[in-house]
Amino acid sequence: MREGWVGVQGERVSFERERGVSAITVSPEVAYLVVRVPQPERITEQRQHVLNLLREAEIPIFLIKLQRYGISFGVNSEHAALAQHTLEAQGFQVTVKPRRVMVSVYAQNMRELHGVVAKIAEVLYEAGVAIEQLSDAHDRITCLIQAEQAPLVVERLRAAFQLPTPTENALSAVAGNRHLP
Repeated sequence: MREGWVGVQGERVSFERERGVSAITVSPEVAYLVVRVPQPERITEQRQHVLNLLREAEIPIFLIKLQRYGISFGVNSEHAALAQHTLEAQGFQVTVKPRRVMVSVYAQNMRELHGVVAKIAEVLYEAGVAIEQLSDAHDRITCLIQAEQAPLVVERLRAAFQLPTPTENALSAVAGNRHLP
């Protein structure tokens, strides 16, 4: 030790966050729309037209996926009917899948962790839950599923990633489709 320095007993401090899954959240209910274009030979123009119509109607969308014969995306539940009406009025065939939620599994540096997506897929498969859409970010993996399956999914994912059991408030948040604490 340097001269003039005093040694202090204490615990070791780390500035790095712990690795691994740290939280699971459930979004409020959303709807998932699948839009089929009327003229597949002009698919690029028609996908752009869908996006422009939604922008003009001020309907925010997420989980956008280009489909073979169109496009799919999520909208907040309160915008689903307007989105459907807006697009069908322009000749698009729209299938609305209501009562969906996004279950997000959080981990610091998600993309550097091996096997997390595989574990999520395995857990949902074993629970008999279909993943309708999947997205990833640097800190989370998000799965779009049917809303009524969220409590089971959260319970099984918590067990798989050895997260503590949620409090009673958190369990009611899952049932009410709100974010977990």
